[in-house]
Amino acid sequence: MIVDGHTHIISNFGNPSIMNIKFDWDNLEQWLTSEPESKCVIMPKIVQFCDSVAMNLDFFERAKRFPQKNRVFPFLWIHPNQLMEDHFKTFVFSGFKFHASISQTTIAENEEMLRLCEKYKKPILIHCGRNEKSRIDYVLKVNEHHPDLKFICAHMGGLATDLIVRAYERISQSNYLDNIYLDTSGCFHPELIEKAVQLLGNDKIIFGTDRPFHSYKMSLYAVDCCSFDRKTKRKILSNNILNILHTNYK
Repeated sequence: MIVDGHTHIISNFGNPSIMNIKFDWDNLEQWLTSEPESKCVIMPKIVQFCDSVAMNLDFFERAKRFPQKNRVFPFLWIHPNQLMEDHFKTFVFSGFKFHASISQTTIAENEEMLRLCEKYKKPILIHCGRNEKSRIDYVLKVNEHHPDLKFICAHMGGLATDLIVRAYERISQSNYLDNIYLDTSGCFHPELIEKAVQLLGNDKIIFGTDRPFHSYKMSLYAVDCCSFDRKTKRKILSNNILNILHTNYK
């Protein structure tokens, strides 16, 4: 069983006349049908200038009608300055997505968002990348103050190889890592994935793809290339994210 911990439902990306990069509801159903035991964390398209609440209304309405909805875990994404506590009651979701460079604010500047995620026990998936606001440093400034909130740092905490190495340096210097996790999306270097397990343990690494921006097959191949035993690989590919989502897989 594979659980992709990082997937966006996007009907098109970029210029379709050049290449139609997408992962829409039909693609999701086809993938789940081809892998009968697999599951998936899904999120809407993330746009800088938009009514993010309205985007989620459409996304969650489609999720309700999705034929294999028992095999997906919807995550809520709303710009922090548009987020209200009522959204945690209106939408039925498994986790929250935060994208600092799209929302143009650091995670450390959004205490109310963190408070709500912790209050309603929603893990937060955080984009980490080259934009200064997206650095893992900000996550490591706030995680200790929210011990009951699980922080999943996407793209191994950096996305690009140099930033992943930098993220590992910051992690190794941190005093509190109990609630820090990394997802493998966008990382195709097996040694970096192996190093993450050395740093945090095999309970803290989560398989993700960031479809449609990255390839599912290549993301899975990167994990397959690692020198992990079967137990560790099973944890990364499915059990760790399922445990975070309270499905009690061991």
